[in-house]
Amino acid sequence: MREILVKQVKSLIKQLLKSKESKRVVLLTKKKDRSLTVEVDGEQMKLTEQGYENSVNTFAIADNVARHAFTAAFKREFPRSHQVYVSEK
Repeated sequence: MREILVKQVKSLIKQLLKSKESKRVVLLTKKKDRSLTVEVDGEQMKLTEQGYENSVNTFAIADNVARHAFTAAFKREFPRSHQVYVSEK
C-alpha cells in the first residue's frame, strides 16, 4: 500500500476507466476508517463505499456517469484529505 496525492488519484482512475482490463483499486484515508473500492470488469465499474455512506453501485463505463459517480463518492468519503492510501490488485 502506498500513499499518493489526491490529484494523482483522479488521473489513476481516469487511466483505469480507459483501459479495458479487469482491475481493483482500494482507496483508504489516513486513519483507514473510510474506503472507496473501484472494480473494473470490461464495460462495467463497481463502486463500493465504506465509511460515511455504505453502498455498492454498478455503472457502465461507456457513459460519463461512472466518472461523475466516482468524483461524487470521492468528495463524500475524502472531504479534507490531501493524501490517500492506494492498493492496486
